[in-house]
Order: sequence, then structure tokens, then C-alpha cells
Amino acid sequence: MNNFFSRIARVFGAKGATGSMPLGNSTIEGCIPTAWPWNWFQLGKHPGTAGEPAIRQACIDAYAQTIAGMDLELSQETGDGGHEDVEDGPIVAILAKPNTYQTRSDFMLNLIWNLFEWGNAYAVFERQRATPVAMHLMASRYTTPYVDPESKAIYYALGGNPLVPSGINYLVPQRDVLHVRLHCPVHPLLGVSPIRAAALAMAANVAITTQQAAFFSQMARPSGVLSTEATLTRQQIDMLRAAWEAQSVGLNAGGVPILSNGLKWQALGINSQDSEIAAAFNMTVEDVARAFRVPLPLVGSPVGATYNNVEQLISLWMSTGLGFVLEHIENAFEAAFEIPPDQCIEFDTDTLARTDFKGRIEALTKGISGGLYSPNEAREREGLPRVAFGEEPRLQAQVVPLSQVGAVPAQSATPAPAAGEGDPAEAEPPAPQASASLSAYLAKAAA
Repeated sequence: MNNFFSRIARVFGAKGATGSMPLGNSTIEGCIPTAWPWNWFQLGKHPGTAGEPAIRQACIDAYAQTIAGMDLELSQETGDGGHEDVEDGPIVAILAKPNTYQTRSDFMLNLIWNLFEWGNAYAVFERQRATPVAMHLMASRYTTPYVDPESKAIYYALGGNPLVPSGINYLVPQRDVLHVRLHCPVHPLLGVSPIRAAALAMAANVAITTQQAAFFSQMARPSGVLSTEATLTRQQIDMLRAAWEAQSVGLNAGGVPILSNGLKWQALGINSQDSEIAAAFNMTVEDVARAFRVPLPLVGSPVGATYNNVEQLISLWMSTGLGFVLEHIENAFEAAFEIPPDQCIEFDTDTLARTDFKGRIEALTKGISGGLYSPNEAREREGLPRVAFGEEPRLQAQVVPLSQVGAVPAQSATPAPAAGEGDPAEAEPPAPQASASLSAYLAKAAA
């Protein structure tokens, strides 16, 4: 084991244990990507604007901002088969506020960004007498898992967070690290980001955007031309150009120039090549969104957007991409906290329907009339106070099992009263009597 730690120390140098950061392969001095050629300044590249497409930001933000808006709750199984939220304990406290300098939303937002940008997300536990009291997010680009060849024990070389307490060593065993990873095609501990699958589409997107930016900044093509059949001298051409610009440029933009001597204005419209460039650009946006499993309307693309039913759009995303990410993170948290089988950590997905008031109320109303929710349970989901006599679920009386349908006696007309027994209007009809089998069933249900 000592040889293993010695090898790790040699990899990171003498200062590795103090929390220094390895340089990594992405940047030189934190600004110039190493993938750039040596003459990057001659190719129009600028440090700080590495050319990341906007669709990449939109796809990752779609997951990060949506999940960061959900509560992460610990629930416990009850004796009757249901679940109830656990209100206190060290795990509940960490889920509500992971550490002293981050909120739950801040922590989860950056965790998802690390997960989709690098394929891995790491957090280290801070413990007091073996009890976790805080959780610190680590930078994925500076964190690496290691496997001891002798004992096969897993360790993590952490980095990228200067706020981690000094009591947490640089090399941490697996039991103290939360590791969420995506698909692992090469190593079982190293996930791969969807950016890898979308790299070609992103490169084409950046190339098209860069070319268009250079074109518009240099104005390589005019918006129209002035033409005439007459032969003009250089002096006449300069005078006409100056007169046209004086009438249509700057503060005079929008004015009506007066043309004489047979001059005609011919506007230049979009050609077929420009149209193909626009179609190619839209194709790159679709490919990147497809790799991230995000519906196009959620990233601002109007392709296929109807905006008729938000619930159906979110349901589609839950079944194709978001649902897996939520379940994947929940399983990682349960494994890291060593949750017992009768407990679980879940995201509160009710926040996804927060803006769909009509659909939410209709679902709760059907849940109450169908006996799924009690009135107070439905009111609590809407943040309303409980009311008297609202604790028990309700169900209409005519809803009976199929085996009891024939047991309900048919009601016949009330017989006329015998002569001398009083006014027929004052006679009360006999109450219908339920059969013995139905009475037994209702008594059993009431018990």
C-alpha cells in the first residue's frame, strides 16, 4: 500500500498533498487550448472565446437549471406500504445545504455541469467522527480515480476546490467520494460526455458561426448596387456614391434617394448558397440536441414546436433523457450515503408542473374523486392548509367490486297504503335493504 501512495506522490509531485492542481490537457496557463495550432493568432482565434456553440450551453443548462430547481428528499418506508419524508438527520441536512458556502441549487447546478461537460462529477464528504457533515464539489478536470493494483481498492486524487478543509487529504478513499459518471466505454470509472458524440456537429456549428461573423464584420458583399447604361467617369462615380451615402447612411438611414440619369437600384437577395448554409447550421443544432437527448423546443429551437401542451413536452423529455439523469443521480447519492433498503433519495419532480396550473389541478381533482388522494393531501401539494374532515380519501358509493354488482337489490315502486292507514302522502317508503354479502363487504371495508 505504501508503494501505491509513493507512485501517486511521484505523479503529482511533492506538492500534490497540499492541494495543488495538475495542469490537465485543456489549456495552457488557463486561457489558450492546447488543441489550437501554434499560429492561432493568425487564424482569427482569440483567448477567452474558444468558440463554444450556444447550443452546447443551452443543452447543459436545460439539465442543470431544471434539476437544480428540484428538492432532493430522503424518504422512509412506512409499515402500511407507503413512504414519508424524513425531516431531520445528517443526510437531510446535507441534502438541504451541502456546505457552508453553497446552497442546494448552487451545488446541484455545478454538479450537473461537471457531469455533462466532462462525463464525471465528484464531491468529497467532510466527516466528524465518521458522520458526514458536509459535501464539497470538486472540479472534474482536476480529479482522477485510481485503482491499487494489489488490493484493487479505489482512491480519488481530488483537486479544483480551494475551499475544501485542510483535513481532507488529496488522495481520498472511495467511501468518502460521491462519483456520478455517464457512459464508460473504456474504463469503468471514467465516464464520457455527450460532447464527444456531438463534437463534429459542434465544430461545424462553430465554423459556420465564425465564417458568418467574419463576413458581416468585414462586409465582403454589399446589400445592393447602383447601375446605369451610361458611361461614367471616376469623378461622377465618386459624386454619386457620396450623394447616395449622404442620403441613406447614418442619421439619414431610411430616407428616399432620388436617382437621375438612368440610375437604377438593384438589391442583392439571399442566394442558394446562403440558404444551404442556414440549413446546415440548423442541422448542427439538431445533432447536438439529439446527442444530449433534449427536445428542440426546450433549447429555443422552433423546429417542431407547437407549445400546445407543456405537460406532454416535459413527459417526452422525462421518458427520453431527463428521467434517466434523475434516476442516475439518485442512485449515486444512495450509494455514497449508504442508504438502507427501506429508505430512498428522490428528486421532487412536482416542480416540473409548477407552471401548468390547469393540468395540475385536473390531476389532483381526479385523484381525489378516484380515492387516490384525500382532500388534505391534495391541498398540501398546493401549499394550502388542511381542513376539517379532509384526512380520509373519498370514493363514490356506486363504485363496488364486480362480484358485488348482482348483490344490490333492485328497487321496486312503493306499494300504495291500505285503506284507513292514513294519508298516502304521509306514508314513508321502506328503506332498501342490502343483501348479506354486500353488507359483509361494506362492514369489512369500514373496519
